[in-house]
Amino acid sequence: MLLSGQTFALSVFRSRTSQNLLSPQNHKLPASLAQAVYPYSNSSKSVTSEHKNLPPAQQASLILNPPASTLAPPLSLPTLGTNLSAKEKLKFYYRTGRSYITFYRTGIVALWRNFKVLRQVQLRIPRGLSAEQALRAGVLSRSDYHFLRRTRSDLFRIPFFALVLTIFGEFTPLVVIFLGLSGVVPRTCRIPRQIDGAREKAEARRGKSFRDGTISSAGETQDIQNVRKLPRPVILHVGRSLGLYSSLWDKIGVMPTLLLPRRIQKAVERIDVDDFAIEKGGGAKYLSEEELKLAAGERGLDVIGKSRDEIGSVLGMWIAARKLTSIIDLVCRRPSAWPRV
Repeated sequence: MLLSGQTFALSVFRSRTSQNLLSPQNHKLPASLAQAVYPYSNSSKSVTSEHKNLPPAQQASLILNPPASTLAPPLSLPTLGTNLSAKEKLKFYYRTGRSYITFYRTGIVALWRNFKVLRQVQLRIPRGLSAEQALRAGVLSRSDYHFLRRTRSDLFRIPFFALVLTIFGEFTPLVVIFLGLSGVVPRTCRIPRQIDGAREKAEARRGKSFRDGTISSAGETQDIQNVRKLPRPVILHVGRSLGLYSSLWDKIGVMPTLLLPRRIQKAVERIDVDDFAIEKGGGAKYLSEEELKLAAGERGLDVIGKSRDEIGSVLGMWIAARKLTSIIDLVCRRPSAWPRV
């Protein structure tokens, strides 16, 4: 299924570009991505053994941070000058459109290269084990785990995104933002405005949920096996805070309370194994700034307007507080109300 979706996406994209721009021979990744080629591309060894001669901090960074090719490349846009003629404005808009096309093309190339490495990483997981179990067993690192998660989810997004890109071309960013199609865009093709906008909406929604009267303590929710027994207000708040259901449900006044417990259970399990991986890998201090923001967002923590150190400190507090309470309890409280070790 992944292969058929990827093949469709690439064939559609090639038809727009009139040349095989997805071929590594015809398109080079930016230096920031080319230098972040996944460490298993030429070997099945683990990052801990392959890079054992590196300084401890660098080893921890490689173990914890997925390759940059799982994220969007830098977006460079021309600037609009003053007192421009109509012809100069047209040139500016043309260059802007081409910049977006180059950005999307680079993102799809990165995803294509990730796809080619995906199988090698999957083969390292023993038969019968999930990726989460392999991570806990030490077969996979956090870098491996998120590489798998992101590449798999992006591959599912490619077919529809390729269709949108084929139809709208240079206007794709406008369509994605104004029609609310962010969810169909692969992570490697998300423009900065789209990422920032999604975070702003998520934090505004989370803040409103707290203001509307969230349970200060989840009490009986210490056992993650009892998610289905959570009070309805807790289910809805956790769903909003972690972005587990669309805000459209809030607008129409019908809540997907039957679907949410299962989604909450899966989210709790993902966060739990990620907490384990971060702590085992040396702590949040070794995460890159973008990875800190992503990890915080997955836990329902605000990041807008906060420095790298502030986000890292809060994430460190989260992992420490996990020794005293449950994930759901932490999601239902602001960091200032978390228990201290």
